[in-house]
Order: sequence, then structure tokens, then C-alpha cells
Amino acid sequence: MERWQALDGVEIAYTQWAAEKPGVPVLLHHGFAADANLNWVLPGVVPALVEAGHRVIALDARGHGQSGKPHDSA
Repeated sequence: MERWQALDGVEIAYTQWAAEKPGVPVLLHHGFAADANLNWVLPGVVPALVEAGHRVIALDARGHGQSGKPHDSA
């Protein structure tokens, strides 16, 4: 899992997969109360897209999965 730091300092976790000859990239964003693994990896969506020749990037939104979970009461 890779990480990108947003301007406010929160780390956003994401994972990339690539086909042997990657074509059009596909960005996957999960639904409410889930993460990339639950919505896209476990059901087989990511492997199917990679097999179809896509570069796939799936992220965990802030507060979800492996991304940062800021707790600023303000």
C-alpha cells in the first residue's frame, strides 16, 4: 500500500496494479462505510480490470481503511 499526503497533512492510502501492457488507467473509489479492499479487491473487480489490460488505482478515502483518520474536534 502506498501513501500520498494531502495538503492538510492527512495521509491517503492507495494501491496500484498494472497489466503487462497497461492501457487506460481506472481509478476506483469505494462506497460509504467500506474501503478499497472490501469493495474492489475481494469481489474480484481489480483482477478482472487488470486482466482486461488496465492500470488500476484504488484508494481508501480519509477516515476509511488504511487512510488517515483525523480527530480534530474543531
